[in-house]
Amino acid sequence: MQTFLPFADFRESAAALDTSRLGKQRVEALQVLRALVIPEYGWQSHPAVRMWMGHVPALTMYGLAMADEWINRGHPDNTRANITEFAPQAAHPDYASKIVMPPWLGYEELHVSHRSKLIGKDPKFYGPLFPGTEEKLDYVWPEPRHEFHPEDPEEDRLWILRAAVQDLRPEELATVSLPPRGKAKPPADPDEYQFVYAEEKSRRQVGPPKKRPVKQLEKKPTRKRVAQEQAFSTLPGKTEIAVPFDGGRIFALGTVQGRPITVDGQFARNFELTDVIDRAAFDYPALLQDPRVFFPVPAP
Repeated sequence: MQTFLPFADFRESAAALDTSRLGKQRVEALQVLRALVIPEYGWQSHPAVRMWMGHVPALTMYGLAMADEWINRGHPDNTRANITEFAPQAAHPDYASKIVMPPWLGYEELHVSHRSKLIGKDPKFYGPLFPGTEEKLDYVWPEPRHEFHPEDPEEDRLWILRAAVQDLRPEELATVSLPPRGKAKPPADPDEYQFVYAEEKSRRQVGPPKKRPVKQLEKKPTRKRVAQEQAFSTLPGKTEIAVPFDGGRIFALGTVQGRPITVDGQFARNFELTDVIDRAAFDYPALLQDPRVFFPVPAP
């Protein structure tokens, strides 16, 4: 994980990157933004995350510079809208000029270290671009002036449930449950024969080889998934939740009703719809990029 800055200027840095690395930088910037803002996302101790702590709008500007350069080179993009959600003002020149930059931006040793690393990754491309740069330098990792770690809201919150809604419309949602856990990966070749011998001690095959049925394994839930299941299973009645539809563009807003029930063998709750709201109704839509299946955000 890295946000390459061969120069102090974000757009100049984007223009200098080879196309493959430029495309990856859009995703890297988005990953770092999520790590800075979304609780339990991970990577929060990574130096590439720590260096941007307290400077989410500046990192948003960096990500937009990468996305814009990528688009200008004629490639389709699916990151710009997500990046913009973290600091919409970064997309507007009148406001972007007022964004506070990290204190390390312009620190020449940092930018030289990035140029050196880029040369090491692709000498033919970056060697002529950065002549006279010392090779094989270590990264310079600035430390944040203050620690910032995202936390879930404790009060005035709304739970988001990524329920499996299939082809339902929000108005048709009557019960809600967590999406099923993923299945464990099958053997590399499920059709491969495993020989069964007549006696345990015998190594002589008796008769034609027999095919043993492939054992269906349940994927062991992660600690985070267990915590999400626990939070959902203990949710009091009348608690307000929102279920995303249309890729998270709209949300069915309502309350869970009564006692827990079972639907298709899964723990579920009855749901009463109160409204359908747009993503823009949330104060900070970037929090809706949380990959958890059940999590709280500040109530809109």
